[in-house]
Amino acid sequence: MTGPRLALVGDPEWAGVEHARRALAAVLPEASVELLPPGADPSPDVDGLWLLAPPASADPQVHDTTTARALELHVPLVGPVAGEGGSTPFVHATPGSRLAGIVGDGPLELPQTVAGGRAARDYVDAPGTVWFPEAHRGSQPATVRAAGAPFVALTDYPLATDAGVHPLLLDFAAAVRGRAAGRLPSLPYGPAGAPMAPPRRRRSLRALPDDEPRSYVHQMRTEGHRWWRPLLALTLGIGVFVFELLALTIIWLIVDPAMRDPDLSMAEIDLTAPVTMLMGNLMLIALIPATLVATRLGHWRPMGKLLSVTGRIRWRWLGRASLVTLVVWGAYIVLGWFVEGGEVTERPDHWPWLILITLLTTPFQAAAEEIAFRGGLLQGVGAWIRKPVVALAVGTALSVVLFALAHASLDPWVLLQLGAMGFATCYLTWRTGGLEAAIVLHTVNNVVLIVLLTLVGGLEGAYITDTTTSDAAAGGLGGIATLIMMAILLHQARRAGIAPRTMGAPAEG
Repeated sequence: MTGPRLALVGDPEWAGVEHARRALAAVLPEASVELLPPGADPSPDVDGLWLLAPPASADPQVHDTTTARALELHVPLVGPVAGEGGSTPFVHATPGSRLAGIVGDGPLELPQTVAGGRAARDYVDAPGTVWFPEAHRGSQPATVRAAGAPFVALTDYPLATDAGVHPLLLDFAAAVRGRAAGRLPSLPYGPAGAPMAPPRRRRSLRALPDDEPRSYVHQMRTEGHRWWRPLLALTLGIGVFVFELLALTIIWLIVDPAMRDPDLSMAEIDLTAPVTMLMGNLMLIALIPATLVATRLGHWRPMGKLLSVTGRIRWRWLGRASLVTLVVWGAYIVLGWFVEGGEVTERPDHWPWLILITLLTTPFQAAAEEIAFRGGLLQGVGAWIRKPVVALAVGTALSVVLFALAHASLDPWVLLQLGAMGFATCYLTWRTGGLEAAIVLHTVNNVVLIVLLTLVGGLEGAYITDTTTSDAAAGGLGGIATLIMMAILLHQARRAGIAPRTMGAPAEG
């Protein structure tokens, strides 16, 4: 659309619709005109509103919402007020007013519109009014204008009849063009008043901007969102991830001769070998660039919006959460090892390398899983679902299921523990508006567990495979402990001003 956008507000069966359309075609030939229902809440991209005269039996408040919204948005508006009935047919413009400058301040014969709605005096007499009379019919106001608005005028006589249009419409048309000029690119107008073809403009490569505060799950659902963007993001993310896996697999085959054995099975791969740990972590870390590409090119949004509603990592909050989680959750893991027997066995041969690889790469591996399962997945689902709470519920369900199944074990108690971790990190992300707390909890869990079992022996137990099992006591206690840790982090987030104090409310940005 290249010209002003106008809206007629009312029922198509009301009188005056065709007169209004012909009048607008005369004074604003370049504009597009649409019809909105009575009481409509117009969008900010409307450049002018014409309220149609409702029948006398209509609700007096029929146009209140539209009028209030026009004043709020500074949208030019014209419309009717209800006639007093039986009063003089002559109107006197208020001396010094714009109307007096057009028609003079002498009596002007203008018959009343037979219409419902509010009377003009309702606007003038309202407490704290911003309306003033611009013309009177006898002792009653006949035309009222809103102060501080570009052009908002209501009259008790028709603005358009078979005889022509009222001069006020010229001011209305000028206000509409002025608003459109600030919203649309400057266009040259032809001799008939219609805009000429706009010049070709280079498409911007900038990401879609924020248009209002949104929860984390709705960061991809901006005004520029389209239904196909999550599908494009998923396709791009999978494509980049598969390409990275192929490249890393080739590197692994080159640096580890054992992997070139054609008879080697997955069960025979030594999970405690330094090369295996490093390549396994790098393959999971590959989720980070894949999800970032999906966000930027698929959703066409800033990549930082994947990290938090502020568009970045909130480092102070990350540090605070890390300290609390390391103390509480680290102590829980060590205590759990003691409760389960605290058995010390032989360390792996290359244990210093294993600890170094763990400290350098496992935080990124944990962050990658959170960015994919709690970031890209939650926001991709949220882009399709209008209500944030529903988007959270559906996204959490998918995240929990996929996260649990990705660890291969189908043991119900293992799935319970993984499900509790998935739920806790989803809810932390919702309440804090970012992935920091989820990344910290996942990182501390993995790093402390791997380092502990590397030092005391039994590193194989740190990995969940298709043969991993658990029991009701361990699974139930692990699930409860995860939810307690979630509550502790939420308490810290509220104290730090990261999470709203209202129960269940999301942080927005």
